[in-house]
Order: sequence, then structure tokens, then C-alpha cells
Amino acid sequence: MSESILVVEDDPTVANNVARGLSRDGHAVTAVGTCKEALAELAYRSFDVILLDLRLPDGDGLEVLDEIRKGSPETFTLVMTAYASIESAIDALRRGAHDYVLKPLALADLRAKVERVARNRQVERENVRLRAIVRGDSDAIAALRRGGQHMARVADLVDRVAPTQANVLVTGESGTGKDLVARALHERSTRGSGPFVAFSVGAIPEALVEAQLFGYERGAHFGADAACDGLFRAASGGTLLIDDVGELSALAQTKLLRAVETKEILPLGADHPRRVDVRVVAATHRDLAAGVRQGTFREDLFYRLNVVTVDIPPLRQRKSDIATLARELLERHARTYQRPVVAFTEDAIACLERYAWPGNVRELSNAIERATIVCDGDAITAAHLPPVVSGMPPPASQDGGSSGAPEPLLDPNLERATATFQREHVRRVLERTNGSRDDAARLLGLSPATLYRYLQKLGLKGFRADDEDARSTKDDPS
Repeated sequence: MSESILVVEDDPTVANNVARGLSRDGHAVTAVGTCKEALAELAYRSFDVILLDLRLPDGDGLEVLDEIRKGSPETFTLVMTAYASIESAIDALRRGAHDYVLKPLALADLRAKVERVARNRQVERENVRLRAIVRGDSDAIAALRRGGQHMARVADLVDRVAPTQANVLVTGESGTGKDLVARALHERSTRGSGPFVAFSVGAIPEALVEAQLFGYERGAHFGADAACDGLFRAASGGTLLIDDVGELSALAQTKLLRAVETKEILPLGADHPRRVDVRVVAATHRDLAAGVRQGTFREDLFYRLNVVTVDIPPLRQRKSDIATLARELLERHARTYQRPVVAFTEDAIACLERYAWPGNVRELSNAIERATIVCDGDAITAAHLPPVVSGMPPPASQDGGSSGAPEPLLDPNLERATATFQREHVRRVLERTNGSRDDAARLLGLSPATLYRYLQKLGLKGFRADDEDARSTKDDPS
């Protein structure tokens, strides 16, 4: 029962003692000393509990209370005041505070009050979660079941595993829907009313991964002007998805192992560990068992994360799911773009089922989104699909069309023919984006790092790498 707590107290000794005591109970605590700092924190994020001193150096704590009641009325507010100012506490209760404590603070009493709040909030969250399950409106699990018979089996496994506290490893190629499985695990778990936090190791430079996951204290490194809770504490009481877990450095793997084993983290620059209450769901497109054999991934961490494995097969192995999934995606995109398209022709379905889909569901969604936009009728035909999917030559250019020479015979070798179509399609998309790999990756439904691998594999060079793209591909082959 971990809560996010904001302590607004200008006495650094009192603030540190309160923060240390509540952190040891597993709560994610942020401490500030002025009205200005408190309002800045409240503008940036919400908190479950706020401990508010009514006498602050730059104003009256009641002003902060008014802002809390306006912007986050569900937040539990506990005001702190001296006995001589008991009238102020009564005024605060009239203005919406939930309770008060007298200074000097008795830490044991304060912790007991916070624990009662945490238990009550947990009961409320659990009631909301159970009502959602009874109504059958768990969005992620419903989306899995609509993905075809193979994904329905994945959903059945998620339903069995979710209520437990077991760590789960979700495996599958890029674009297969690992994040959707993780969200379904969260929604169907006892933590479903808590936060769901997703973090991709490959999305940021390696040097920042530990700070993002475990947080840091003020002054812990150059530029650390304020403390950062980190994603483990942000996910307290809920689920933390760590995607591309196979890309973690050796040091980060060691710290993650400690967090999973002991339920404690040590932020950078901190002098004592912090308790965390988080379920870890790890995801990867890599073979972690092979990484263990090669010495690039810790064996003990692998077995800690791999209590239960949910493996998502690539789309090319789920041909029977493609038509069902395509219709689901069509309905979604048609609704988004307010298009009258409602069906596929038989030739379009045949093309969709014949194509290998190296980008998996992400690429399929992108292709159907494109077809939905360009279709001017109520049914998508093969001609509306990308040329690499339909196998049709692209339309003749407006600057003269074809030269009149006969088209070359199709390569009978499926792998070579597929590679040819892929190369031409990727080249055209890159030309359309003026060589921007980030923009091209978004249109293709791929990550920048995956597109980078395609460029190397297909022999396409000479296109510029955006700064963000270059950073992501340096350390992230996913």
C-alpha cells in the first residue's frame, strides 16, 4: 500500500525526518519548503497525500490548500500546525483539509495516519477494479481477445497469471504487442487501480537509465538541481513495465536484481535504500537465455524475471488471425479519421494474409491506416494497400510515367522478392520524408532502431540520421 506523498515543510530537519520515516514504509516522498515549490510540484504531477505546514516563508499554507482543492480534490490533505495556531488548523478543515497534526510531530502518529489513508485508498481502488472486471471493461484484455485465436490464448494466460504477484517476462518481436500484454496484466491484477508506468531501456542513453529507474538525490550529479523519485517510486502500488530489458548495462542489471529481490532501491546520491511496492513486468525481443549463455545477461536476474513467460508469436505465424485483426484495426482507424470504410475486398484480405509482416501488428496497423485514408469508397481493395503489401507496382510518376519497356519478370524466390519490395518501399518512404529516419520510422510503424537495422540489411545508405535517431540507435538495437 504505497502512496505518493508531498511534504511541504520549511524546516529541513523536520522535512527530512518525515520523508525518511515515510520512505522506509515504502511510500514515494517528495519534500519542498515553500509555497512556490509546492505549487510547482502540483502543476507537474498529482499526489495521493499532502502533508502541509500552514506557516511557510513565502506565504500562507492555506493558499496552497485552496489550489489543492481546486485541482485535485481527491488528494488527502493533512495540515501540520503548532498548538498555538490551532485556529488555523480548524480554518483549514473548513476549507477542505481532511485532518491535522500538532507540532512537534510524533512520527509514529503521523505514520499511522498515513497508513490508515493508504488502506482506505487501497480498498477504494480495489472496488473500482472489481467493478470494472464485473462489467468486462478491461480495455487491454478485450483488445487481446479481439486479436484472433492465438491472441485469445495469450489473453487466457494473462487472466490466470495477473491476479498473482509473480514477475512476468513478455517476449516477442518488435511490434507484436508486448506493451498491450503488460497493460492487460496490470488491469487484471490486484494492482489494477494503481499506476501503470512503462519504460523503454532503448529509448534513452545508457548513462541515464539508472537515474530514470531508481531516481537520484539533489546534487547527486551535475545538473541535479532537484531530487527525482524515479520510475520505481512513481509506479508504487502498481506495475512497472521495463521494455527492452535485454539492453540493460551490467550495473543496471545488478540494481534491478536488488530491487526485484528485496523490494528496495538506492537512488543515486542517497545514503539509505527506499522501500518500493512494485510488480515488475519485463519485456524483450531478445533471447535472454542466449544472453545468459553468452555472459551478457545475469543468470540470477533472468530467473527472477522469468517466473512466468508470456510469448507473443509474430504475425507471420498467426495467419489465421490477420483477417480478424485487420477488421478490428479498420474499425478503429475509420472511427479516428471519420471515414466511411467498413470492409475489405477478398483480394485485399488475400494480400494481407500473404505478406510476411516483418513489422508485425504495428506495420499492419500502419498499412490499414494508410488504406483507410486513401480509400474513397466503403471497402479497401488491394490497390489501396502499400505496394510492398499488395505486390502491385507503384503508380507511374507524373513526370512522364513509365518508359514503355516491358516490366521485368517477378523473382520466383519469395525471400528475394520480399526483400526487393521492402527495399523499394522503405526507399520511397524515406524520399517522402526527405531522408528523415525518425519520420520514416513513424510512417512505417517501426522504431528508429528497427528501421536502422532495415537500412543496413537492405543496403540503403545515404539517408540522414536525426539527432534523436542517432542517440536511440547508438545503444539500442531494438
